[in-house]
Amino acid sequence: MKVHTLLLVTALTLLTACGWQLRNSQIIPQSLGSLHLSSGDSHSNLIAELTRALDVYGVKVVTNANDASYSVVIVDFRSTRRIGTMNASARVAEYQLNEEVDFLIVDAKGNTLIPLSTASVERVYEFNERDVLASDNEEQQVKEGMRADIIYQILNRLRLIPETADKATGSGNPQ
Repeated sequence: MKVHTLLLVTALTLLTACGWQLRNSQIIPQSLGSLHLSSGDSHSNLIAELTRALDVYGVKVVTNANDASYSVVIVDFRSTRRIGTMNASARVAEYQLNEEVDFLIVDAKGNTLIPLSTASVERVYEFNERDVLASDNEEQQVKEGMRADIIYQILNRLRLIPETADKATGSGNPQ
């Protein structure tokens, strides 16, 4: 799955580098500027993949919050796995996976632009007790897809920053 993700990111990078994009596919405004990602675990897969996604959209991710126009603060990350269904032998047939990320977005002065929000994803996958390795691999693929969905939700909230910043400073365009 990692090769698939790498190929997808490479293809997106090549397509956006030549100026081509799908209609309404510009999730993040080009005027966003620099961004700082703050998390308790700065080396997590979520932060690494979010950094790559921001790079694809041309957003400069900086390591120091003082150098950033905005900061995305990851407050909490929760991942749960529970039994979804059981088979006739009272053994696990499906697992349900849940991932939630609580985050907020602040400007350079520390003003909250996007209040505490939760990006969440739920998926179910089949568990085959005769092939545990394949089931584990499927679980990892499902988790990677879930992380991609959470990243998309965070990126979608970043789209609202210019509007929120204009309202906060009162510099919106009068109509």
